[in-house]
Amino acid sequence: MEGGKLAGILTNRDLRFVEDEGGFVREYMTRENLVTAPVGTTLEQAKALLQKNRIEKLPVVDEAFSLQGLITIKDILKRKQYPRAFKDGDGRLRVGAAVGTGADTHERVRLLAERGVDLIVVDTAHGHSEAALRTVG
Repeated sequence: MEGGKLAGILTNRDLRFVEDEGGFVREYMTRENLVTAPVGTTLEQAKALLQKNRIEKLPVVDEAFSLQGLITIKDILKRKQYPRAFKDGDGRLRVGAAVGTGADTHERVRLLAERGVDLIVVDTAHGHSEAALRTVG
């Protein structure tokens, strides 16, 4: 982004025939005729834009042309393929993690919680053991 504005997009299509991998991103990215969508675009509208322009990635920008998100054709296809995927209010997949009952479990749980994990499971073969009871207690 240049001065907070979207400067371009670099996709596999841009890199497909690049031989000199030592160059800068700005040399290869699509900058001209950049297809974008405004904030609030529906998935149906995004799919139509993607199909019309024969592209796979659609940057979502605000009125100041600042990047606010990215919609890909894969996003749309996966939403159709997995309609019951467990997502948060922002449309991101929920993330779970399993921890054991070892001495470092509480530290692991703290670090996972700091990173925004949605669910933590205590994984133990002996749910009735003292270690398991201490961990969940």
